[in-house]
Amino acid sequence: MDTLTARPRLLKQANLSLIRRVIKTQGTATRAEIASETGISVTTIRSLLAEMMENGEIESIGHDASSGGRKAERYRFNPDRYYGAAFCITNGQIHSLLVNVCGEIVEVSSLEAPDGNYELAITAYLDDLVQHKEIKSIGVGVPGVVEGSSFWSQNKQNYELFKIPLGDSLARRYDIPVILENDLNATAIGFCRCYAKEFPGENPEDSNMAYLHFEEGCISAGFIAGGRVIRGCSNFAGEIGLIPTADGRTLAECMAEPMDDKQYISFAVQIISWICGILNPQYVLLGGPSLRKDCIGPISDTLTAILPKHMFATVLYSPDVWNDYHDGMAYLTAGKMFDDIQFIKEPPC
Repeated sequence: MDTLTARPRLLKQANLSLIRRVIKTQGTATRAEIASETGISVTTIRSLLAEMMENGEIESIGHDASSGGRKAERYRFNPDRYYGAAFCITNGQIHSLLVNVCGEIVEVSSLEAPDGNYELAITAYLDDLVQHKEIKSIGVGVPGVVEGSSFWSQNKQNYELFKIPLGDSLARRYDIPVILENDLNATAIGFCRCYAKEFPGENPEDSNMAYLHFEEGCISAGFIAGGRVIRGCSNFAGEIGLIPTADGRTLAECMAEPMDDKQYISFAVQIISWICGILNPQYVLLGGPSLRKDCIGPISDTLTAILPKHMFATVLYSPDVWNDYHDGMAYLTAGKMFDDIQFIKEPPC
């Protein structure tokens, strides 16, 4: 195909991608709003919207109230047209989520990963799914340090870290946008969004929160400041279990030792105090299978007594970590849809 033939098709694809991005970001949009955001002519937008309506990609939700002139028609995505596939991995378990373009979870199922082969389980599911649904993005939450499209995992025999290029592999296989996120970061994002639904005065885009996850012999965290995940320069932010203590052991090793409730409360208060002094979050969320729920009240009371008022954070409890994890990955996966905008460069004069 020669350049003159290909260029109009590429330009059309770029314009469609820009229009999709505006509708996705705003939820609904009129032709005038799309033109204002993209710089595409109203005539071109009218033609492309008609085509998108015809193939069932978008739908009209009626007309805006008149301001004296012609009423503007407003459009939104058809939630049953495009989907994202999200995967939540933790403790050897995989939950798959079918997510619509609005970020709503349509279907949840569990996958088996023989010998811990996450990629095999995910691709087997996706190979079948893409035969029945038009998948526009893939999101994977992983129990490790994310670095671009790969993540670092730990060998259970010798505890050495090794790199798994899962995102790159999925992107090559399916040729659609892929996002990887640490499981605790995704859980923190999901909790912020769920909390905002329960308390509409909260804005997840402005959240300042630390999520502490307690497992047997392990403690780790996810941090959000100003609505953004804190990753650190090497993506190791939140790996608090690796912090060495005065006696040379790590915090995770200390957690693995038997302790009564008094020692547990003191241990948790010390960690949360560090976080409050460094990050000054509004909320500290506690969760995980090994969290001692009966200790949450005493932990909060002790923090109130020892921390300055402006350093104190409200202590919250997550009763369903999976729900938060699901919500976070659904949000991230839906946000990755239509992330393939092409830009057309004018040829040199």
